[in-house]
Amino acid sequence: MKKQIITIAAALAFTALAPAQIHAQEVAQAKVPFAFQAGNAMMPAGEYQIRRALPSNREVQQIRRVDSSASTFVFTNATESRNKNTEARLIFHCYSNECFLSEIWTGSHEGMKLTVSRREKEVSRVGAENELAVVSLPLTVKP
Repeated sequence: MKKQIITIAAALAFTALAPAQIHAQEVAQAKVPFAFQAGNAMMPAGEYQIRRALPSNREVQQIRRVDSSASTFVFTNATESRNKNTEARLIFHCYSNECFLSEIWTGSHEGMKLTVSRREKEVSRVGAENELAVVSLPLTVKP
């Protein structure tokens, strides 16, 4: 937990000190028509941008609503697809009326899996009454 707090603090400090570098990196954008949880933060439906919190580190991603009304940092782990032509998309795990951002794919065969939140673990344990649905939304990647 202490390491996560330090990483987030570093990401916030870097964002404040080096906005030109942050804006020079790749940004992905998607319309999400439902509320969802990203990490431990609840995010309302809307249009979102996803970018690295630190240009040299893929592990921490910033997810920010385009109108700046919601923003969070999430921790990810690199993953690869066997399919080399993987489309850019966001993958959500949805149970009954709760959705959780699970993966970010930027169009190459490389993606990022988010750490499963405590809430998603709780909801997924409930079993038959909370059947898992996997939802994929297109993601537009801008240089």
